[in-house]
Amino acid sequence: MFLRHSTSKSGYEMLQVMRFAVEEINNSTTLLPNVSLGYYIFDHCSNTRNFHSVLSFISKNGSIKPKEKLNNYQPKVIALTGPYGGSRTISVAPLITMDLIPMVNYGASSYVLSDKLQYPSYVRTIPSNKDLILMTIQILRWFGWNWVAFLSSQQDLDGLNLFNKYIRNTGICLAYQEGLSLNANYSQTLKKINELNINVIIIFAWPQYADKIIKAAIASNIQDKVWIASQHWAMNKQLPREPGIRKIGTIIGITENLLSLPGFNEFVYKAKGTTDVGHNDRAENEVQGKSKTCNHDCDYCSLLTAEEIINENPTYSFAIYSAIYTIAHALHKVLQCDMNGCNKNIMVKPYMLLGEIKKLDFLLRGRHIKYDDHLDPTISFSVVLWRTDVNPPQFEMVGSYENHPEMYFTIDNSLLLWHNNGSVPFSNCSVECEAGYSRKPEGFHSCCFSCAKCPPNTYVDFSPSLKLVYIIELSVPWEGAVEEAYKHKRLRYAELATDAKQQGWIVKLRPVEVGFRGFVATSKSRLLRDMGVRGKAHRQAVNDLSAAAEKGSQWIW
Repeated sequence: MFLRHSTSKSGYEMLQVMRFAVEEINNSTTLLPNVSLGYYIFDHCSNTRNFHSVLSFISKNGSIKPKEKLNNYQPKVIALTGPYGGSRTISVAPLITMDLIPMVNYGASSYVLSDKLQYPSYVRTIPSNKDLILMTIQILRWFGWNWVAFLSSQQDLDGLNLFNKYIRNTGICLAYQEGLSLNANYSQTLKKINELNINVIIIFAWPQYADKIIKAAIASNIQDKVWIASQHWAMNKQLPREPGIRKIGTIIGITENLLSLPGFNEFVYKAKGTTDVGHNDRAENEVQGKSKTCNHDCDYCSLLTAEEIINENPTYSFAIYSAIYTIAHALHKVLQCDMNGCNKNIMVKPYMLLGEIKKLDFLLRGRHIKYDDHLDPTISFSVVLWRTDVNPPQFEMVGSYENHPEMYFTIDNSLLLWHNNGSVPFSNCSVECEAGYSRKPEGFHSCCFSCAKCPPNTYVDFSPSLKLVYIIELSVPWEGAVEEAYKHKRLRYAELATDAKQQGWIVKLRPVEVGFRGFVATSKSRLLRDMGVRGKAHRQAVNDLSAAAEKGSQWIW
């Protein structure tokens, strides 16, 4: 398993979740009876200083043979989980996946890793950036926002690129975008956003970037915005306590549906209460003396209390938990386990494990664990509201999104306590035109326009509350076949009309005919009247239809 940098409190919590899952599996009498999982732990604190460990993991007796047949390949480990973060994962994934070693990842959402040609054995237990972006767009469309800013980090522009791609043809305009460095002038960025009258700001970045942006917003007196937090920082425990955070507006987070892990708290209390930390450090030092690949050095961790570990951000806890169980369930299949035990005579190869992972379909703590063709998981998101108006601050679930067994998305508007006394904030470039007015584009963005009054008889008043549909088909038959054509088309659409009526629609079935020599049947006049075309405009339309039909017939014949 790969972990985060050595002094990370959340990284240490992730380690405990992994240990908890392994202990649970080893104590199970059904999943891997008479088989015990073991593990190596490596602290992935750098993209460049960790290749020695990676090479050790994929080696056999200290060496790596290029182009060795998969049937003969037996590395030190049969699967890996981690590391945390897209760039760290991408730097080592090719070495691991080239020999089909399952890399079951809990903390890298970069969409490029879904490419199975480049990363054939990469499996993830968290949603990809594509899923997060599509969920963000769902929220924007739910509230009718189309004038937004998108902030990300320079090191990870995957989310920004996907957002630009998937807002095409949605009516959403990206008014401001920026990839930020940790040393960027955040106050200047926020000033630009404010000057553009953007009231919805998407922060698709890791916690250290979000921390700087939110603190800069407080310091710069930015007020009454909607902030959409990506999964990376949606459940941050420190920022909601920041003095002055209430005045910056409403913060909505996207996170996986959080599931509790019964028994985890007791596991942590037991580990901290009965384990002699000094003894553990000595044991680690002994391992370090024996192996150059172990760099686990965390004096800071020994100072953490059980409460600090338990109260750490739980965003990735279930992803780690399900990663370990994914490997265990695949191993159960490979070893042909049953109630009597597992077949230990089977030599487990990494590619065999990968083959079973692709076919997995099981429930874990009520969550469906199954992977698609890209080895991405089923999606189960929550929309959470930061309740900074209470002490201590809370995360309240206000919406959800699922894609299994079918797509479902909803938000309970009544639970959203907006910063402007309850009404949904406005974040659009222009106010929608009233009935009888048309859009006149202004500037570069399609959602920026002024409203010009329509000429008489050139528009239809549309009401979203009236479910009315017209079914129209025009044909140009011989004059003697007009009536027959009319009856034929009514019969053709009868079933569709019945289905629509059962769905609550008012259906106007309007087959229309214009004879090939210019005779306009009464069915066409009825349709024109339905559409509000009367008087002189009606007569003109009939004449135009007659002339067009006759001209078309002359051209054909």
